[in-house]
Amino acid sequence: MSEARQPVPWDYREVVLRYLRLSDAVLDIGTGGGERLRDLAGAFGSGLGIDVDPAMVRFAAENSAVPNLSFRVCSDRLESVPEMLDVIISRHAPFDPGAVAAHLRPGGYFITQQVGERNMACVKAALGQPLGPPVIQRQSFAANGLRLLAFLEYDVEYVVRDIESLVFWLNALDRDHADVDGRSALASAVTLNRVLAGNVDERGFVTNEHRYLVVTQNARPETGSSRQVTGA
Repeated sequence: MSEARQPVPWDYREVVLRYLRLSDAVLDIGTGGGERLRDLAGAFGSGLGIDVDPAMVRFAAENSAVPNLSFRVCSDRLESVPEMLDVIISRHAPFDPGAVAAHLRPGGYFITQQVGERNMACVKAALGQPLGPPVIQRQSFAANGLRLLAFLEYDVEYVVRDIESLVFWLNALDRDHADVDGRSALASAVTLNRVLAGNVDERGFVTNEHRYLVVTQNARPETGSSRQVTGA
């Protein structure tokens, strides 16, 4: 894809790396093909990636030659995860704060980046999809014993520079993996023209990218040595 995005205040991978130790047991909720977990594998002791899609879990397992990783089918309720973890991460995947808290060791960290409710607002408006409520709530963490360390948000301009990239991008957006059905924008010329109307300039198709980042810690006291991390 040919795209451009305004600068953003954080990089998810860099944030996660700040909270990892070589001895940590890590869980990745909604791991998909396991690419991001494999990218982080050198920074922790053992990693488990879970996903609700059996095909994605098979793909992740078949394409992982990293000895400290494993993958299994599981929902965000973590019903097939008996382990206790030092760090739990989730990028653009549903999570259950209660399940997360139940599987975090005392002092353990939960880090998530989520697609915001205003993401691609002009596309949603053209498709008649109303903006929903905030996708993430501060109070849900405290209610489950998770101490909020960082709650960040950005909403920046995002430009898709050419029609080939736009078609590819919209085709990749379905309701199972995104907050909007981009494919419906390509259902007819009328629908596509409605999406394009007022959103194209000399740079290309202009929309927005809305994200949240949350870092929490299990509020139960940690019996061992604590790690010192400042900021998100």
